[in-house]
Amino acid sequence: MKKLAAVLLSVLLPGAAVAQPAPLFAIPITGQLTNGAAAAGQATGYSSGVGEFWVAFPGSIRCTGTWAVRDPNPTIVIPVTCGPRVHGEAIVTRQAGFMTGSAIVALSNGKRGQFVFGDLTYDQAFGMGRVRTH
Repeated sequence: MKKLAAVLLSVLLPGAAVAQPAPLFAIPITGQLTNGAAAAGQATGYSSGVGEFWVAFPGSIRCTGTWAVRDPNPTIVIPVTCGPRVHGEAIVTRQAGFMTGSAIVALSNGKRGQFVFGDLTYDQAFGMGRVRTH
């Protein structure tokens, strides 16, 4: 009987069966494509050791990716997915403490971009205006 009750509860309350990892941090991401299209998003690190990010271009695509929060390397490469047809990679360079840094992104549709996260401004990372990434 107890097994039947557990099965019924897991079917009726699927969200209650799996606890979500606790977020450790959430930091803003801002940047732009080489054509000047602005984007913003967020990177969130979880107690499970997984980090997730999303970046949205208003009126256009939304890109996502995951990384290992505990990776000790200051520069990492993160696969990026922007819907079913567009993918690419972000080369992310993190400053001391890993909560601030920059990224250059190349997508399969030919678009490229530059982003910053944490307390770093776009001008600090890339200078005034756009910088070519190809």
